[in-house]
Formats: sequence, structure tokens, C-alpha cells
Amino acid sequence: MATEHTCTPVAAMPWPVSSPFRMRPGLTRLEAAQTPTLFLRDGLAPAYAAQKQAVLRGHREIAQVGEADPTVLAAIAEAYAAQTGVRLAPEADALALGMQEDFVILHDEPGQAGPDLCTRFLSVCFPSNWAPVEKLGLDFTAIHVPVADNVLLQAGARGIVHLAFRQAPMLRHVWLLTPSGDLAQHPQTRRLRWDDALRQADARGGDLIDQVFFRVERHTTLPLPQYQRAVFLIRVMVAPLTETLRVTPDRASEMLAALESMSEAVVAYRGMTAVRSRLLAELARLSFA
Repeated sequence: MATEHTCTPVAAMPWPVSSPFRMRPGLTRLEAAQTPTLFLRDGLAPAYAAQKQAVLRGHREIAQVGEADPTVLAAIAEAYAAQTGVRLAPEADALALGMQEDFVILHDEPGQAGPDLCTRFLSVCFPSNWAPVEKLGLDFTAIHVPVADNVLLQAGARGIVHLAFRQAPMLRHVWLLTPSGDLAQHPQTRRLRWDDALRQADARGGDLIDQVFFRVERHTTLPLPQYQRAVFLIRVMVAPLTETLRVTPDRASEMLAALESMSEAVVAYRGMTAVRSRLLAELARLSFA
């Protein structure tokens, strides 16, 4: 397993894997969460900053899009200082580099149809194979149109938006498997794809699962109803899958059940059609005894 990646220690990785797998909101009030913090700051902060700086230096046009509201930038900086004790300048770049989170600023626009809150600025250096520019100006419903099996997400759109972006900070986790340990996985710049991983595994005569990473996005919300604004925060964490599975004896079987229960639409959406059967077979015979 490559070691140059910025990996979260597996003991600190969330484990939101369950079956049957469903695309659903999965929201929890932040104060009721196991880690009730809007932001996560750890010893990897300098590495995150260095990778974000590299993205902004080489690909700013795809990582930061839209116009940032100075009032909201100041509110983010204030919230970050209150929680972490780290003071950041209320500027887009200072926040992008100082926080391990990416962030999206949304404006409440009651004249629009639908859930109303629309994205007006995205600072996303570490997207999970999606392009920030394609989400600019969209509301919750429009953002999730491409998502496979999105019925539960779309059905609850208005309630989700009102609760998480107007009323109270909320938390959810989204997980996926990826052949790359890179934090930055913009579709234009990501370097390693599933077909590459398959070829490498076949060339070595080894297991594909040994090259797979477990990636989690920790989503939190910061409602700013006094400004008719809100902030969506995305903290990406990644670790080698086999190391993550070793944390408890049940994880391999839980991952196996989750992958087995994914619909074909979700598997295709996540680009795993060509590898799911192989991963299922390797998970089934995996043993950490």
C-alpha cells in the first residue's frame, strides 16, 4: 500500500457502513453526535493545508467557484476560532488553507421554487469525483439529481434544507471505496481509476482489495438565518481499506453485506460495475485471524 497519501489513522475513521445500503439523508443533530464538533482539526492539518495549497496553485479555477459573501466568511472564521482556538483571517483562501474542511456558502432565496437555498460560492479542493462548478447556483434538489437511487434524498429535500441549513447544525457521513488515496479527486485531475487498479492487481498477481481506500466525507452544517445564509462543510478522511477493516472483527462482513445490497444503479454511479464482483469475492475470503 502506498504511503505518500495523507491518511487518517484508522482508529479515528468513522464507520458509517450499514446494510442494506441506501442513499438517504442520515442526518443527526450535531449536539447529539458522538463527536459534536462543527470542525475537525487534528495533527494532519499541515498536510491538508499543503495539499490544498497545491490544488489552489495549480487548479484554482476548478476548486473555487462563485462569489464569497464577506459576512459569511467572517462568521465561519468566528465559529472556527470559538471551537478550535485557531484564528483565521476572514478570507476565502485563509479559511480554505487553515481548515481541514472544504466549504460551500448557500444563499436563501425565497423567490425560487423548491427548497430555496442555492450555492453561491464553493471552495472544494478535495471533491470525491465531482466538479464544484457544476453545482454552482443549484439548490439541494438540483444538486442531487445525478445521484443514483435518490428518492429518499429528494423526498425529504425541503425538510432537510429547513432543518440543517436554517435551524440547527447537523452532521452526516457519506462513505465510498476508491482506488486512490488522494484527498483531491476532481474528475479532471484524479490520477488513478478502477481500471488502473485492476491492471495493477493483475500485473502483481495480488488482490485488488489491497489497493482500495476507504473514504469518508463528514458533512456538517452551519445555519446563519440572521443573514439568510448557510454553510455546508465537508471534511474528507481516507485510509487503506484493509487496515480499516482490521479495527473490529465484524467490519469485513459489514462491508460485504453493504456492497452486496447496493443496487446496480448505485454501483454504476460510483464507477464500480467492473470491480464489485471481485471485491465481494475478496471480502468473502478475507481473514484477519
